[in-house]
Amino acid sequence: MAALTEAQAAASATLTARFKAEQNRQAARYAALVALYYQSRVNVEDPSSIEAWLELMIPRIIRSSDDGADSAARFFATVRRLEVPDAEPFLPTPAKGVIDAGVRKSLLTVGPYAYTNKARQIDRLDVGPQQRRAMLAEAKQETTKALISATVRHVQAGGRETIKDASEQDRVALGWVRVTREDPCFFCAMLASRGLSYRAFSKDSFDQSDPRFTGNGDAKVHDNCGCSLKPVYANNDPLVDKTKAFADMWSMWGAGGGDAALRFRRGYDHLRKTGEYLTFAEANEGLRAA
Repeated sequence: MAALTEAQAAASATLTARFKAEQNRQAARYAALVALYYQSRVNVEDPSSIEAWLELMIPRIIRSSDDGADSAARFFATVRRLEVPDAEPFLPTPAKGVIDAGVRKSLLTVGPYAYTNKARQIDRLDVGPQQRRAMLAEAKQETTKALISATVRHVQAGGRETIKDASEQDRVALGWVRVTREDPCFFCAMLASRGLSYRAFSKDSFDQSDPRFTGNGDAKVHDNCGCSLKPVYANNDPLVDKTKAFADMWSMWGAGGGDAALRFRRGYDHLRKTGEYLTFAEANEGLRAA
């Protein structure tokens, strides 16, 4: 496999950044729409208003995920032509239908159902009418934020799955790499620490993870996840190199048995908060003390 030239790497990085920004903007638009309608049209004590909201939102979220899959297929094809122009032809297939009407359960759980549970807790408190209204308004705002986060994940599902699947099917691709936010959460940093996810192993390497996260292997994501994926055709891909910092952190805190994921989280979160690196013993001592 030929190495990328500086010009190829620079052009590919620009394409990846634009694609990532496009996917994030698309997700943000639909998340804002879901939140607006939830805030203005949903009365959680009126099931008909919830149903009307779902009937409006679910088809739009599904369509937006499919649109993202089309966009991801175009991105994949463009990167491939740039990085391996002489390779045998390969046409990526958009991963449409990744999300379906099952998204209904997700929206209900983090939105109206969560609000109802909070309202019941508030009703058991000895508070006056004014304070109760304020607490209910706060509960509506909290569930709105949760809906925004869930919608972002659903909208971006088609694009992520398209790149993962195409990278596994393209015989000249080495695999794919996770492209994180500038300051990712511990979970995304931990998965990014794997670096290049090779085609032969990308489905297996992190399947046993927290059920709050969805997807297969290192491609798992959480609500409001800011990660995207990129196909890799050369070992000197700069985006793979960027994951080495996370790999070093994993070597520092994750390796060594026990609850490696929790130990990594302790070390990583401490670094984000203080700028200081814990030793393995310090991260492990905190784990034992918890």
